[in-house]
Amino acid sequence: MSSPRAIMIGLDGATWNVLRPWALSGELPNLKRIVEGGATGPLRSTLPPLTPTGWTSAATGKAPGRHGVYSFFRPMRASYRRNVLNSRDCRAAKIWQIVNAYGRRAGIVHLPLTYPVDRVDGFMVGGMMTPTTARDVTHPPELIDELEREIDGFTLNVDTTTIKTGRLDEFLADSMEHVRRHRREMVHLMDAKEWDLFWIMFYNVDPIAHFFWKFMDPRHVGYPGPNPFSNAVLDIYREADAAIGDALDRLGPGDHLVLLSDHGMEATHTNVHLTSWLIDEGYLVLRSERRQATSEALYRAGFQRERLVYALKKAKLGWLPKLFPERMKDKVPRARKTFKEIENNVDWSQSRAYFPSAGGRAIWINLKGREPGGIVEPGDFEALRAEIVEKLKALRTEDGKPVVRLALTREEAYEGAFVDDAPDIALLAEDGFYFAEGIERPVLRSNGTKNTEKSGNHHVDGIVALFGEGVRPGLTLDGARIVDVAPTVLHLMGLPAQKDMDGRVLDEALTASFLRDRPLAYDQARVEIDTAGFDYSDDDRGQIEARLKEMGYM
Repeated sequence: MSSPRAIMIGLDGATWNVLRPWALSGELPNLKRIVEGGATGPLRSTLPPLTPTGWTSAATGKAPGRHGVYSFFRPMRASYRRNVLNSRDCRAAKIWQIVNAYGRRAGIVHLPLTYPVDRVDGFMVGGMMTPTTARDVTHPPELIDELEREIDGFTLNVDTTTIKTGRLDEFLADSMEHVRRHRREMVHLMDAKEWDLFWIMFYNVDPIAHFFWKFMDPRHVGYPGPNPFSNAVLDIYREADAAIGDALDRLGPGDHLVLLSDHGMEATHTNVHLTSWLIDEGYLVLRSERRQATSEALYRAGFQRERLVYALKKAKLGWLPKLFPERMKDKVPRARKTFKEIENNVDWSQSRAYFPSAGGRAIWINLKGREPGGIVEPGDFEALRAEIVEKLKALRTEDGKPVVRLALTREEAYEGAFVDDAPDIALLAEDGFYFAEGIERPVLRSNGTKNTEKSGNHHVDGIVALFGEGVRPGLTLDGARIVDVAPTVLHLMGLPAQKDMDGRVLDEALTASFLRDRPLAYDQARVEIDTAGFDYSDDDRGQIEARLKEMGYM
């Protein structure tokens, strides 16, 4: 008798708020089959509810304090420069490593933060935060050549330059085709390779929801009325639903399918520019207001770096910007003004706090002895942090609505061996508000009216669904957390949950007879965690940073 297998399908940013009605109405027939025949419910994400943090917790069964991934970036220690994370920055065992430890094979496809790829017993294809032009993106190494032969137009990433210039029609078409290619890739790998755990992640449903939400939501401030993009979010989920159908067709007796997202998605109506707020409150100081004013004037006049680059490419002069150094190009403001635009203009000798990334959704204190040029004395740290927390909690809109749902100290938000790398103040916005990157005035500003702006953003509740033998059909799960995914999948595969995981097996989703035949078991596998020093080349780092900027995370 063969061992039970598990298929995991990740839908980045998926929310039941739109998926359940679409499924039950028949728009997503394969998801309807799962909703009616399986156990489904919201999945509480991490703090912050963010792609690298959420997926890492799903893969490890551990909260951020025990795996060390809090955002897209490492803490600023050696310099005031953001350095993007890689797979070696995760300091906890991942489910594919645990599965391997029990002699089972794993296939991991397009999960974020999997570059450099692990030498897994099975196969791995890198995902988000993998350099676009890199070749060492698969294990075994020759798998990349096979995929390029089998999948016409195979790529790891879509072209995000279309977002920053507002060419949404091109971005949508590229994203739709990308999901189709990943579907063909999934079918090929499922059929051609041996695996016990197969986990694929469809990332492009997330940016489509980010940038196209307003087109389907008449209640959104940016809704343009009847428009050609009104079904954009539904259409990309139709493509993902077809892939789900292919996976269901490949379930054998005793196999299970687990569907999940790293966080949810919701309409957002207001950007909260915390860097601007920190400046206004006197916590962050710029060296030259004149320099910032010049950049602002250029931006308002339409001189934006992305537009100029696009125009040069159309004129077949795309080579021209390469002749100029970055410090000169940086004088031309970007379509999205980010922290990077001002980081060289911050007077760190007078700045006490900073908000380095929309992705991190957190505030750091410029602490003496920790930050490169920290000025806040350790004895003043607690009082300053408490002061900022209280001011954030008091932040209101003009009509008195609160903006910040949670402002927690590091010690309140996290626990574990790697809490020292956690931000000083972890934040969660109220529904409809988004902690946006960079400087903008006013601090609270309506968003989603421009094509380069996000009209949908992350919500702390994602989705989870279990389907297969022994799963209680039609059950609504309540209270599931993203750290519960890994121990639950291990149990469904007939393997023990790990004693050091923060999560639990979602046994309420399983029938009594299934649990009687397969009682809960716990163990601690010996897994070697590779944290050997690795850093991206300058070119690779530049590619990843460019994509994060285009997506509004840097």
